[in-house]
Amino acid sequence: MLMNTTNPAAGEQTSARALDGIRVLDLSRVLAGPMTAMVLADLGAEVIKVESPHGDDSRHFGPFVDGESGYYRMLNRGKRGIVLNFKDETDHATLLDLVRRSDVLVENFRPGVMARLGLAPSELLKINPRLVVVSISGFGQEGSMSGIPAFDVVAQAMSGLMAITGWPEGKPTRIGSSMGDIIPGLYGAIAALGALHERERSGRGQHIDLSMLDSLIASLESVGIRALYGENPTRIGNDHGLSVPFSTYDASNGPVVVAVTNDKLFALLVAALGREDWLEDPRFANQEARNNHREEMRAELNGALSKYTVDEAVELLRSHGVPTSKVFTAEEAVTSDYVKERGTVAVESDGFKTFASPIRMRGSVPPVPAPKLGEHEGDIARILAEPERTDAATP
Repeated sequence: MLMNTTNPAAGEQTSARALDGIRVLDLSRVLAGPMTAMVLADLGAEVIKVESPHGDDSRHFGPFVDGESGYYRMLNRGKRGIVLNFKDETDHATLLDLVRRSDVLVENFRPGVMARLGLAPSELLKINPRLVVVSISGFGQEGSMSGIPAFDVVAQAMSGLMAITGWPEGKPTRIGSSMGDIIPGLYGAIAALGALHERERSGRGQHIDLSMLDSLIASLESVGIRALYGENPTRIGNDHGLSVPFSTYDASNGPVVVAVTNDKLFALLVAALGREDWLEDPRFANQEARNNHREEMRAELNGALSKYTVDEAVELLRSHGVPTSKVFTAEEAVTSDYVKERGTVAVESDGFKTFASPIRMRGSVPPVPAPKLGEHEGDIARILAEPERTDAATP
């Protein structure tokens, strides 16, 4: 493997970055693909964001901070930025030269678009057999639905996730964050790392086919496995289908989360609230009984918590070891004491506030400002001066 201890995105030299020497071409836009590339940048890879002349669509998404898209900056930190028109003969040739000198390529065009642009993954692997190509699409690269466009809300609807989100008397509800893009974006980074590791043995890259819908279905957890074996899970609000009490309950001035997953935790809840009688009540004496008497348990717990404010209830339950919380607003969450202590929100060199990588490990890097459109065009000459990385011989 070619090693390059300089990570230009961070502007410093070090040999400690986890993905030192790995170059990623990020041809993707908006969310799923950029997230994959961002995770790799957070781990120290040199990521080259390749945009069309009009730029990534997300540059037009708010909120705007000093005239720049905060959304774009959040997802493209730590990357270098160049502009290439894939339909221009010279720019197309330049891109292929960059492919010969890269390790990973990330794209999330609709299946078939890369081929029409003369960039089919199979052709890219011919000119660089060591390349790892990560393709993220709505429904995969093959199959009867491969050419159908998809966005997060489509994937949420088709995965069953929307059908089991919301209140029983309400309508199917989209989860408020774009999990249809975020989850495949994370799977994309995992897949790229796995393929790079496999390449160390085989000497060969590969084409990774990631579907948004596959990713969401694979993430359905207990709901998915229950559905697979004959149940039909439906919307149950904030409850958990397999554990009671595990939901939001009513203190005197608002909701409190209580998360009890076994009889030991239930005994702690009983001790906190002084309701030892629940242990003698056949409706609540064990997990199975509580699951079968969900609404009765809710009524009892609401009554017990009504004596306390939200803050009082949280303090009481935590003092007894019961998992609990108030329900934070998004603003409260990103400005909380926890966030400040953990450094979950980071400040980049120009003062832009963003989210630090949640991966705390040796070899990760702090957030670096996302590139302006075409900011690092000068890097092209530097990269093209390097030897090609196309030797498919086993290392």
